[in-house]
This record gives sequence, structure tokens and C-alpha cells, in this order.
Amino acid sequence: MSPHPQRTELRVELPADEVAVLDGHCQATGLDRTAVVRRLLREWSETKLHEAIVICRVAGCNPLAPEHGRNGQQR
Repeated sequence: MSPHPQRTELRVELPADEVAVLDGHCQATGLDRTAVVRRLLREWSETKLHEAIVICRVAGCNPLAPEHGRNGQQR
């Protein structure tokens, strides 16, 4: 369990060559793995959230409305 109430621990196995690139980047920039991975995941999640919002707006759907499809049509 994470000591931070707003954080969740994430463990993952990665290919060694990908971790080597991450480590090389960290050595070159002086950053640590955690900071780099957090930044990458934050940027990715912000992009995905933006995509979802745009899709809902363009499609005319409200994801919070129960059992309704596009433009409020009943499914």
C-alpha cells in the first residue's frame, strides 16, 4: 500500500533494452527513473483524457447519462 493516499503503486516488467534507454536518458539528464516514468504517464493520461473529452463533445454524448447514446438517444 502506498504511503501517499492519492497514489497507487504500479509494478511492471519491461524489456531490458527499453530500460537501458530509460537509464541512459536518466544518466544524460540527471533525472531518476521515477520522475521520468511519472512524467511520461502524466503526459499520456492527459492526452487520453483530452481525446475522450473531444470524442464525447463531437459525438454529442454524455458519459454520465445512464443508458443514453449519442445526442441523448435511447439505446
